[in-house]
Amino acid sequence: MSFASSVEPKHHPDCCMAISQPLLHNLANLLPHGPAISVLSIGSGTGLLESLLSDLLDNSYDVCGVEVSPNVNKYLPEQNMFFVGGTWDLCSQAGRSHVWIFTYPREPKLIKQYLELHDHVNLSKIIWLGPKMDWQDYEGVFSSSRLSRLTTLKDCGAAAYEMIVVAEPEP
Repeated sequence: MSFASSVEPKHHPDCCMAISQPLLHNLANLLPHGPAISVLSIGSGTGLLESLLSDLLDNSYDVCGVEVSPNVNKYLPEQNMFFVGGTWDLCSQAGRSHVWIFTYPREPKLIKQYLELHDHVNLSKIIWLGPKMDWQDYEGVFSSSRLSRLTTLKDCGAAAYEMIVVAEPEP
C-alpha cells in the first residue's frame, strides 16, 4: 500500500492514526524479541495498522485485533480477530498477550479495567497511540499501574499532533 511507504505521516480513511514507514518501523522495534510474541491491539478498527505492522514482522509474532463488530475488520485475517460485546467489554485474550496496543482509545476507564482485571503475567508493555491533547486523560491510569514507567517517543513517524507512549514495568 503506497501510503504506508511514505516517510511523512499520511491519513487513510481506514485508520485513526496517520501512517508512515517510520511509524511502522518504530512500532516494530518496540516489540519484545522471542518466540511466539503475542500482540493484541485493543480497538483495532479495520485492522489496517495491525496488518501493516504484521507485514514487517517475522512469523514469531502474532498480531491480533479486538473489536466490537466483525463487520469493521478489513485487513486482519479472521483467525487474528477477537470480538467483544461492547466498548466496555474486555477480551480474554489480553491475559495471554505480551503487548497491548491502544490506538485512539475512547475511554481511559477501559484501559484501567484491562489493567485491573487481567492477570497480565506475560504483559511486558502497552503502546498508546493517539492525539497529544488526549494523553493527559490517560497518563494517570498508567502512572498508578504496575506499568508506570512511561516513555514518550520523539520523532516517531507520527503526525505533529499525535504521539506514542510506551508503558512498561519499573525495573
